[in-house]
Amino acid sequence: MKSNGLRKAAAAALAGTMALSLASCMLFGPNKQEIIDAADEFAGALLKQDAGKIIKLTNEKKDSDAAEALDIMFDSSMYTDEQNKFIDAVSDTISYEIDEKSVQVSKEEASVDVVFTMVDYEKALDDDLSDIDAVLDAIDDCDDTQDIEITFEFEKDDDAWLLTNINDKGFGKLFDYYLYELNLTPALASLIDEYDCYGGSSYVYFDVFFTDDISDYDGLFTFDVYYEGQLIDPDEEAYVYDTYIWCEYYGDDSGEVPAGEYTLVLKYDDVEIVSGSTEIEENAATPTETYSGGVHDDLTSLVQYVDWWADDGYGVYTDTAIIEYDIFFSDELTYDDVVSITFNIYDESGATIGENLSVYGSNISGVTDDDGNYYTYLAYDNGSTLEPGTYYIEVFNPDGSTLLTDYCVVE
Repeated sequence: MKSNGLRKAAAAALAGTMALSLASCMLFGPNKQEIIDAADEFAGALLKQDAGKIIKLTNEKKDSDAAEALDIMFDSSMYTDEQNKFIDAVSDTISYEIDEKSVQVSKEEASVDVVFTMVDYEKALDDDLSDIDAVLDAIDDCDDTQDIEITFEFEKDDDAWLLTNINDKGFGKLFDYYLYELNLTPALASLIDEYDCYGGSSYVYFDVFFTDDISDYDGLFTFDVYYEGQLIDPDEEAYVYDTYIWCEYYGDDSGEVPAGEYTLVLKYDDVEIVSGSTEIEENAATPTETYSGGVHDDLTSLVQYVDWWADDGYGVYTDTAIIEYDIFFSDELTYDDVVSITFNIYDESGATIGENLSVYGSNISGVTDDDGNYYTYLAYDNGSTLEPGTYYIEVFNPDGSTLLTDYCVVE
């Protein structure tokens, strides 16, 4: 027969075990554990960025605005390859922890706080970075993190707990990195192929040619103009055309460029990329005439070939306000030849939309193509995007006769 002392010890142990069990039930009752499990499942779906699974775990319908927004946000085709790599890198750093003590359950409603931890990508990318590999390395090396706390709210639907606050701003903050603008600064200096600074008594031009297309960075290039070492015109807009940048300075209000040394400094996002200088001499716009006899009345015999410039293929433009045209000549023209060339632009109905326009005298600086042909540059700027259609150009000789006609298409 077992002693009373042994029975008392066994009873005490059993009571202790029951007390622990009851305490556990009080803290994590059946409903509370269901909320923790529901929060864990939903947080996991967020990390997997599974739009269908996320909506399935909410009280939203499949065709709701929230469902459509998630489908769009998680659609990789909406982003560039660089953005997708950045998004994946940040996503891989996200973890979460459920604050089990914060669980609240009241009949058919419940809530719990979930803390997400992720890399502080804005601190990681504080410095100027040239390419996506540098971005990925910066994220990988970053020890700074940020916490985002979101309160998950649920309601009971049959046997399932569904999230009811998918529109909470906390979820938007969690995925802010999808909208983050990388603003990569390419190593532009290494992409420069050649450049040329030149001018006359009424203008200074700076042409910079690149080995790769830089049109994605249009709007971020500016240039400064220095005269005899002094800054006289800062932050002028530079024009970007595929692999080419053109800077133009037309002097003061008098329309003249005084003689002296000019330096044009091309900048990207306010950082100097390259500079070029030229010496403007007195009466620089009136060079020694190449042809005896002065101005040529008819230049037709000197035309070698023509080219629609900065287009998508010969004579095809897309969403443009400017159409440009080059005429290449077999020999250098005089200044008087150049300024005597004019042109008109017509729309497809034949209506004149640009009349008696003057050309840019690129050829008087001695600029040639690879075959040694001199050229002059014609440009029509509509001031706003041209309507799709066919546009015609008519170029006139110095004597007013037609030198040539051509057409282009704007899509």
